[in-house]
Amino acid sequence: MDKKFTIIITIIGLLIWYSTQLVAQDIHFTQFYHSPLTLNPAMTGHIEGKYRINIVYRTQWTNISSGSIYQTPSASFDINLGKLTSRNSWGIGGLVFNDRTAGGLTNLTMLLGAGYHLNVDQREKHYLSGGIQVGLIQKRIDLTQLTFESQYNPNYVNPSDPDGSYFDPSIPREDFDNTSISNPDLRVGLTWSSYLDETVIKLGFAYMHVLNPDEGLYSFESPLPPRLVAHGNLKLPFGSVFVRPNVLYMYQAGASQINAGGHIGYTIGDGFEAYIGGGVRLNDAVLAMFGLNFKGFQLGLSYDVNNSLLNAVTNNVGAYELSLTYSGASQNRVRPVLPAIRFY
Repeated sequence: MDKKFTIIITIIGLLIWYSTQLVAQDIHFTQFYHSPLTLNPAMTGHIEGKYRINIVYRTQWTNISSGSIYQTPSASFDINLGKLTSRNSWGIGGLVFNDRTAGGLTNLTMLLGAGYHLNVDQREKHYLSGGIQVGLIQKRIDLTQLTFESQYNPNYVNPSDPDGSYFDPSIPREDFDNTSISNPDLRVGLTWSSYLDETVIKLGFAYMHVLNPDEGLYSFESPLPPRLVAHGNLKLPFGSVFVRPNVLYMYQAGASQINAGGHIGYTIGDGFEAYIGGGVRLNDAVLAMFGLNFKGFQLGLSYDVNNSLLNAVTNNVGAYELSLTYSGASQNRVRPVLPAIRFY
């Protein structure tokens, strides 16, 4: 194990600790292509190199919530366990994110995963990958961040007191059976990857929340609906210029979301790329993006301009998102090294 690998392990440990300290619902990232382990379990260990560390931070709706309450930090680490004697390989990894929303509701999710990458043609051109993630979802609510009817009277209100400094017995109280709940979670996925010289095609499908965990804070059951994910990416090179269209579809509990967009980039030198792009989240937002790739590092910055009804009533609602990925190789670099993951 080389020094870089040790440093990366230390960094990911610190990031996981930090993200669990930040104070629910399924998360979504604008740069979904820069958050592989939240996108699809089958991408675990599908790396250019030996190991990968990934960080994404999203904050949104800052002008309608004091203190940027809507925040989602995410951190993950995965490693490829391929052997010299095989073109196929295993990958293992871990993921943690903590989604914080207004009203004191947080969703802390911790997952461990494994993926298997089968070279179907024995020429390292086409791969079929399958993956699984198991872990824990913890949802909790901070009652000090909420106000109830019993805290109001015609003269004053004390919202910092969840029990109510003024209490009218005729007004029903909000009594929660639990302020936190923890449940196991299971996610599975498949991807198909084709590496045709410099052209790269990738398609994937994932099924999240297989166990339908109960997330209710009251005595009656409230199962978390499964979420279906389908995604596709394509890289087309034209000399030093390349384009990377991408699409994401998600469906959960009767609601659907479609992201469509792409990048146009330029290869500046050996291991150095820059790109700019955009896209849409249908019926919700217009997306703008910028990124750099440099010798294993991948930096992305995006901004969502909300164009839904929410923007009309609150004025210029948006979201910032920052992603950073590092893919490294240890001294005993495995083979086969999967073709470049930077197909985005």
